[in-house]
Amino acid sequence: MMKHAIHPLAQRTAAAILLMAACGEDANPRGSELAPDTVSSNLERVRNPEPTAEQMRALARGNHRFTLDLFGQLDGDENAMISTLSIRTAFAMVYAGARTTTAQAMSDRMYMDSDAEAFHQAMNALDLALADRELPADPEQDLDPVELRQANAFWSQTGYPWKQDYLDTLARHYGAGVYTVDFWTQPEISRRTINDWVEKRTRERIQDLLPEGSIKTNTVAVLTNAIYFKAPWSSVFDENFTQSGDFERKDGSTSSVEYMKQIAEYGHAEGAGWVAVELPFRGEELSMVIVAPDAGTFDGFKSSMTAEALRNIVDSLSQQQVELSLPKFEFETQMQLSDSFRNLGLAELFEGPDLSGMVEGRLLSVDEAYHKTFVAVDEKGTEAAAATAVVIVETSAPTPDHTVALDRPFLFLIRDRATGVWLFFGQVLDPSA
Repeated sequence: MMKHAIHPLAQRTAAAILLMAACGEDANPRGSELAPDTVSSNLERVRNPEPTAEQMRALARGNHRFTLDLFGQLDGDENAMISTLSIRTAFAMVYAGARTTTAQAMSDRMYMDSDAEAFHQAMNALDLALADRELPADPEQDLDPVELRQANAFWSQTGYPWKQDYLDTLARHYGAGVYTVDFWTQPEISRRTINDWVEKRTRERIQDLLPEGSIKTNTVAVLTNAIYFKAPWSSVFDENFTQSGDFERKDGSTSSVEYMKQIAEYGHAEGAGWVAVELPFRGEELSMVIVAPDAGTFDGFKSSMTAEALRNIVDSLSQQQVELSLPKFEFETQMQLSDSFRNLGLAELFEGPDLSGMVEGRLLSVDEAYHKTFVAVDEKGTEAAAATAVVIVETSAPTPDHTVALDRPFLFLIRDRATGVWLFFGQVLDPSA
């Protein structure tokens, strides 16, 4: 492990876009060699985590509650989608380094188990369970595959002195590939490298996750999560039955959309002011649940919805023959999360958090978190992707190993570091002369 980082003003190396020892990641973004001055974990990912059943239920409850909390912060007048799983996974890697009041705030507001080790085990178990949902294509029965995969990465300023036990947590529970880049001298190259990684892992559905200017010269880390999902319906819609129809917007106006239609057995439930339907995907282990409030009541229904109420709706579904008309749709959502997080009581993450579990003797904070999603629904099935990037910056100068005051006459030289040749040599006897 490096004893200290190279300060940005002293660092003059070319961009080191290099793969460190990465659990779960075997592809170097640029095909370059390992950096000689980096740190990593030698630990393998835990493949048999053993969280309790209650810890897994608590993980799901926390995911649901934070989903509704965060979704309530979005603009209510546009199509929108978030992946709380992606967001919580990226921030779970921050939580691994959070301490004291910062860890408490994340536990309280993001519904993360205060027992951090138990939380990381549960997150690992969830990811491994979701990976088991994949199904290969079946050409004989003309069945498309079910694809569901996550990828995590920790992007580090080369030479930065991360704590070994922090990197061990990322390796053991998140399979997080650890890459080194040169944020300090080549922020734009670093930004494009991360965006390329996200694009590759979401089948090009999530592009330009990190916008221009998002990586600065004081950036020391970016934590990324990417999720890709594509699956055919268990009961595929016949394209011949798709036809145009009116869709009533919130304000009562209408738009013309393409409706997919069929009669099939679906999960179905109705209540006071709403109807719900569940469409399973191939394999029946994954599904889409749609809840439609009565016309003209969407805003009120959404604002009063709780995780418990939504869970009750899902629990009330029963298999019935349903004549279904489902509009085809496709859109993407892109957002910066800092304002929403502040509104949810997580301002501390951006304003002097305690991330001392990541590194010793440095002051770090979250500069911004970026989230982008894509969804497309048609007769064959659904494709969805999401990615989250949490940008970590250093908010103060590194703790020095030495103090040097140039308050007396001194010599100086300007040299070419590669060849060692001195280009200029001089002395300063009185800077004011």
